[in-house]
Amino acid sequence: MANVIRLAKLVEAGENNEAVAEADRLISQGVPVKEIISNGLIVALRALEEKCTTENFQLLDVLLASRAMTEVIDQVIARKLENAMDQISDLCIPKNPDTNTTKTLVIGTIQGDVHDLGKHLVATISKMSGIRVINLGKDVPPEVFVDAAIREKADIIGVSSLMTVCLPAINEIRILSMKKSIQPVIVAGGAAVQQAKHKYIDVDYVAFDAFDALHYFLKI
Repeated sequence: MANVIRLAKLVEAGENNEAVAEADRLISQGVPVKEIISNGLIVALRALEEKCTTENFQLLDVLLASRAMTEVIDQVIARKLENAMDQISDLCIPKNPDTNTTKTLVIGTIQGDVHDLGKHLVATISKMSGIRVINLGKDVPPEVFVDAAIREKADIIGVSSLMTVCLPAINEIRILSMKKSIQPVIVAGGAAVQQAKHKYIDVDYVAFDAFDALHYFLKI
């Protein structure tokens, strides 16, 4: 656990090269990918979310930490996760051998919000778990989510936000989906969403973290 905590602190401090090296070393030592993500990256992500929701947060600190986490995800986790899926198999529901269906997830950060680390992590582990992922990026308007869901025949729309001022835009996704006669499962995540009252966001599920989102996707 101590080594994984060190990884979280390196990411939070924005030490990107050291964080990548530490994550790579942890995997080479046989530390489960689930533990690295849950007790390392997600811990760092929550610390970043807390910084982003305070009035006096330092933007440079957040940007440096964001770069460190992105590099760990892209250079280590995404590269290694496919060969270590047995380490998170307890989260994965086996596919029905009699079917050949693959879920499609359209995911992005809602319009007005450019924080995308949590979304990026969800997209990565979802893809590695056999879900077809369409990553729309950040600052995505509600209509783009819906149009992409129609175009890609998506089963799930995943939307993220750390900013409470963006919550009304999340609510628009359901409204537009109904107008265009589609019924995707809408899953939301991020600090703002988790703190919001349900009457402000019309979604099917609010995910606590990346693994919670993945577990829900796989149950659908």
